[in-house]
Amino acid sequence: MQAIVVDMIFLALGMPSQFSVWGFEALRRIVELEHGGIETIWFDRFDPVHRLDSQSAIANAYFPSRALSDKCLPEKSLGVFFTTSPVEATAYQMTKHGSTVAEALRTVGCSLALMQPLRGRRNILMIDQAPALNASTVIAAIARHFRISVPGEAAVEIERSIGPPNRFKIDGSQFSEADESIATLVLGNAIGHFHDPSVPLKSIWPHRVFYSGDKPNEEAPLVTEATGASRVLYYGPYFHLAEGRWQAKLTLGFSKDAVGLPMKVAAYGPGLLGEANFRARQEGIFSARFNFSVTEPEHPVELHVRTEEGAIEGRIALGQVELTWTAAKN
Repeated sequence: MQAIVVDMIFLALGMPSQFSVWGFEALRRIVELEHGGIETIWFDRFDPVHRLDSQSAIANAYFPSRALSDKCLPEKSLGVFFTTSPVEATAYQMTKHGSTVAEALRTVGCSLALMQPLRGRRNILMIDQAPALNASTVIAAIARHFRISVPGEAAVEIERSIGPPNRFKIDGSQFSEADESIATLVLGNAIGHFHDPSVPLKSIWPHRVFYSGDKPNEEAPLVTEATGASRVLYYGPYFHLAEGRWQAKLTLGFSKDAVGLPMKVAAYGPGLLGEANFRARQEGIFSARFNFSVTEPEHPVELHVRTEEGAIEGRIALGQVELTWTAAKN
């Protein structure tokens, strides 16, 4: 088996979006100017790297595998990463695949979690779909980054064949203002962190993305009855988080009848990542915090909020969960 020829591997990475589709095609057209009909190989989150052995290729990935990130991205290799807004990426998934907002957020969030190890690499060109972005500017930037000569007439032909990097037209009947707000809360900081390290890597999960423990697979209500046996009240949302140490801050509300009820919150993904026990000492709205570590960002994270004892009466509310990345390692 021959060694990987990284100098001939052209890496095309992107959030699942219309802009990435356009960007991948732009890169292919540019590379073919010097390398002819070069093969394009698609990578998913668990794909081995040996698929790139003994050949030149364009490696495309919305969900780069750990092997691709670790083995095929030394500083001497070159790649490009296409990003867009959380709203456009989520709306694109919902429209193209008929996804719910939660399903779309799961897909886009998985991509962002797996891309985080690439943040800050000088060999990865970041291109965001800014409103004023035009095809000629992107083509020139990609060609310059990959050190490929693109004559003026060739650039014009590429631009003519692939068209402009149009922003995705959002159908308001399928993607509401409430969906837009949720997409921004869940994904906004993760995207901003790629472009500016001073933006904290975090994600806010409002109660609408969780499921009801009493009515599985149904959206959880803001307030739920604690009355009954010990059980899970809220669970989900099966979103992905980048590898590293995380702090979860839960905003919870307790009625007077629920004061003193022992509670537990736990994170899974796929095994137990962390848990904490707590109880409210008085009625009102409070914050509960606990830490956990993500070691396998390929797998989604599930939170459980449960009562640890049966209750005769009482109500509990889950407002949101704010997750903040605190360290790269445990």
